[in-house]
Amino acid sequence: MLEELHVKNVGGITTASLRFKGNFIAITGESGTGKSSLVRALELLAGKRAQVNYLRVGKATGEVEGAFLADNIPSLPEELQPQEGTWVVRRVITSEGRSKSYIQGHVVPLNVLSRAMTHFMHIQSQFSQLDLLDENNQLDLLDSYGGAELMKKKIFMSNIFHRAVEMERKIQDLYQKRKDIEERYNGALELIQLLKSLNPSPSSEYEWENELRMVKDALNRREELERILAVLEGGMAAGGLEGELQSIAMRLKSLLGSNEKIDQASQRALIALQELIRQIREILAAEASPDDLQHRQEELESKLGRLRKCKRIARVSTVEELAEYYSTAEREMSWLSESLAEIEVMREKLNKLKKDVSQHALDLRSSRVKIARQLEEAVNSHLKDLGMEAARLTINIEEMKKVRANGAEVVTFMIETNDSSPVPVSRIASGGELSRILLALQMALPEGTLPKLLVVDEVEAGLGGKAALLVGLKLKELSTKCQIILITHEATIASLADQHFRVTKEGEESYVRELSDDERVQEIARMLSGTSEIKEALMHAERLLGLREK
Repeated sequence: MLEELHVKNVGGITTASLRFKGNFIAITGESGTGKSSLVRALELLAGKRAQVNYLRVGKATGEVEGAFLADNIPSLPEELQPQEGTWVVRRVITSEGRSKSYIQGHVVPLNVLSRAMTHFMHIQSQFSQLDLLDENNQLDLLDSYGGAELMKKKIFMSNIFHRAVEMERKIQDLYQKRKDIEERYNGALELIQLLKSLNPSPSSEYEWENELRMVKDALNRREELERILAVLEGGMAAGGLEGELQSIAMRLKSLLGSNEKIDQASQRALIALQELIRQIREILAAEASPDDLQHRQEELESKLGRLRKCKRIARVSTVEELAEYYSTAEREMSWLSESLAEIEVMREKLNKLKKDVSQHALDLRSSRVKIARQLEEAVNSHLKDLGMEAARLTINIEEMKKVRANGAEVVTFMIETNDSSPVPVSRIASGGELSRILLALQMALPEGTLPKLLVVDEVEAGLGGKAALLVGLKLKELSTKCQIILITHEATIASLADQHFRVTKEGEESYVRELSDDERVQEIARMLSGTSEIKEALMHAERLLGLREK
């Protein structure tokens, strides 16, 4: 429960300190006095995001601090836990729109505070009735009535559902990975075979290109030498230089007769020419044959062609990148061949999970139907006490074709009266009726599902007379399960409170003060008649305050 609330520079309040006693606290005051400033302060304490207009005009900072009586707060580390039964929460807001949250003096992120407050403190305004119209909230309300057993089934259902979803996602991821690999390594099988036949090293392309140049040069040199040799020796089509030289020597001899010098010179020229021919033949004989060179050229060109084809397939520019691609491609192609078996195993698991999901969904629905009948009975009992004898809550559970994490049904709260068929709660126009239905639901819920502190802001709007009194009595009864801070304009409800604070306004500043017994009589009288000067109103106020003892 909240023991102390300290407010500074929030809304119209410059400073206020409230010390709470009892479980049912009323806060009253005329319209516009600043009761909403207290609600804003409590919202900040509950972890709501700060807004600049929460801050008192002209002030740089505002502050709210609450001291709670508590034993343990779920999800919080040890240093943030209550000490000696006291848990202190503080919010500081600035004119720049920033805020800081503190728990036990330690700065914490806002989400840590709001998460800790989720089941500890709840603020219910007349607009909170709209929560009742949300089907998800109706489902949660039903489940909370089912207690720990239903919650255990719901958690188990959620876990197995998410396991199935996760398994399905993994299978889809595997298919996507297969698609990506097939696109990325399109033609990789051909490439792998080519690379296995080539077995290139990082320098292979350079070495093969260099050797190819040398082979081409050797072929060109040999062809040129053979052409020169043909000129020297002649061929089948014509005589060569050697034959011409022999013919010239004979013609000189016939012209000049025996001339020793000419004969010797001719002989030397012929011998020199023959030596040249012999030397060229030796060079040609020492080199690789034309067939060998041609074969090697074709072999190298084939290797380079296949290597370049591999680079085109892999979309890389270097042999090093190609080697990396080859290594990855071989691994990925191996995975492709194995992944289908893996997917098949996962599909079998998924099918089993889906069957389990369906079975648990049916079990959860069966439990919800049973709990719904019990909740209907409890709520309808409270509705009678709230003056809605002609109304009856029914809970419609409609089966869905598609299973979700929280089951396979839609829960709709329906209201029927003696003269009408059931209609969804969302079609109820009266805010007063919604207030009473919501209160009846809260009364029906187990104590452990209620927040430790319930701040109720003018939920009696639209009610009056007997209906307001009945709501007050139910709020009083509800305060035995949790602490209630009630901001109200309804005298009959305020008169039932254990403790009463009044908000007044002087100029632009709001003040909050606890009322004594005599002051409560006057405030209740004011709320009844608009003034505390009317004797009958004072007498009525005394009688209303006397109801607290009954």
